[in-house]
Amino acid sequence: MVEWTLSILLIVIFAFLLKSFQLDKTGGMVIETALNSLEVLSSPQLSDRQKEVGLQKNSLKLFGLFFKLVFGAIVALALPLGCLWIADKSRLIALDTVLALTVSPHFLVVSTLMFGGWWFFNQRRQPPETDSSYSPLDQALHRMSFKTYATQVSVARLEDKLFAKTLAPLRPKPVFITALPRAGTTLLLECLADNREFAAHCYRDMPFVLIPCLWNRYSRMFQQRVEAQERAHGDGMHISPDSPEALEEVIWTAFWGKHYQADRIIPWDIEQNKQFNDFFRSHMRKIIFLRRHKLANTARYISKNNANIARIHTLRHLFPDAIILIPFRNPIHHAASMLQQHRNFLNIHKTDAFASEYMKAIGHYDFGENLCPIDFDGWLDQRISTDTESITFWLEYWVASYGHLLRENSKVAHFFNYDALCQDPEHGLLALGKIVDSNAPDTLAQKVSVIGSPRPKKLDTSLIPEALLQKANTIYQSLQDVAYN
Repeated sequence: MVEWTLSILLIVIFAFLLKSFQLDKTGGMVIETALNSLEVLSSPQLSDRQKEVGLQKNSLKLFGLFFKLVFGAIVALALPLGCLWIADKSRLIALDTVLALTVSPHFLVVSTLMFGGWWFFNQRRQPPETDSSYSPLDQALHRMSFKTYATQVSVARLEDKLFAKTLAPLRPKPVFITALPRAGTTLLLECLADNREFAAHCYRDMPFVLIPCLWNRYSRMFQQRVEAQERAHGDGMHISPDSPEALEEVIWTAFWGKHYQADRIIPWDIEQNKQFNDFFRSHMRKIIFLRRHKLANTARYISKNNANIARIHTLRHLFPDAIILIPFRNPIHHAASMLQQHRNFLNIHKTDAFASEYMKAIGHYDFGENLCPIDFDGWLDQRISTDTESITFWLEYWVASYGHLLRENSKVAHFFNYDALCQDPEHGLLALGKIVDSNAPDTLAQKVSVIGSPRPKKLDTSLIPEALLQKANTIYQSLQDVAYN
């Protein structure tokens, strides 16, 4: 019994010292640095010289981390062994017997069960650090994905070769739904994505969005049926793993990092990046294949991506046959809705750090701690309000965005009146079917029941400058004049 007690004590002290020396965090840093090296090596945005500098820096960091791991592990093991050695020399114990027991199969099984049970019950007793709906394992998997986007781009080339014959005949003819958030883009996507002639990203594509075919092959072994739940926006819309989702921005952030600055997103001109073009076209085909299988030859790619309003001409240049749909709402109600969601996500991000990390990683810079407005025509440096928790700020954002879209894109995009859709769903859905050139308008007509009438709201506009109100109303009237519905 003495030998068992000493063997357990040896392991406990060793584990305690490993934790005290923070070697668990050091091991995590080793993995993170190695993954970063892979990103640097496969990044299309870095020159050979920049890659060399980055890899040298990571090599030095890895050397230091490995030294800390090895030295710390030796000390953590040497201290308890030293105590046992002294006891052995004092003839209090037999060191050989203790060490033999420590590495025996029986001891390893029993000690593993004991420590596993202790960890399980200890975790249950402790309150969660955040309110995240993602388990620690899910969070670790997502973080690994977030740190390997450049590596996934490289793996996607292998994916292209593996699925080449299947993907080659597919023709995306894409539909892009884009607008400021809270303009009805999610509802329009759900109405169209239910139609079997369209294919969209869904939540199951997370977290390895850039290699969807390979991830689908692997993850379907673990897929479970999950009931739909209300999404974090608190707007009554329910989602499940099979619900369509806005994940396309991950591709843009992987290739166009220079457009994403600390406090803003810089709009695109008609810019060329052949590697991106080829990747995006292939990725669209993969989504069509995954969602529609036998109907893939006739299906079309559809996406909802709010940030696409920053690059309408680039999209049109890449895909001349694309249909670009821009919904809009009454500017005051729209600004109030964006302000409400911004406050909502500020609260979420305060209590759930992973939610903030997740949204940033998938390119959702719409609200909360990650807010990065699109800087149309330099409006951010000219704005009246710097307070993102004021309705004036969000109305200025609306004016800058829709004013720019109206001036620059009225001939290449279809503006769609979301308020009119809510007031007359049947007429609005028929118009929507015509815009996207749907082959199954009857399927769209069945969506009348999911479109609710807008609830009348009285909003206080007394703090909004009169000139800004007038400008917003003028743009709104012009949008209604050109709206397809």
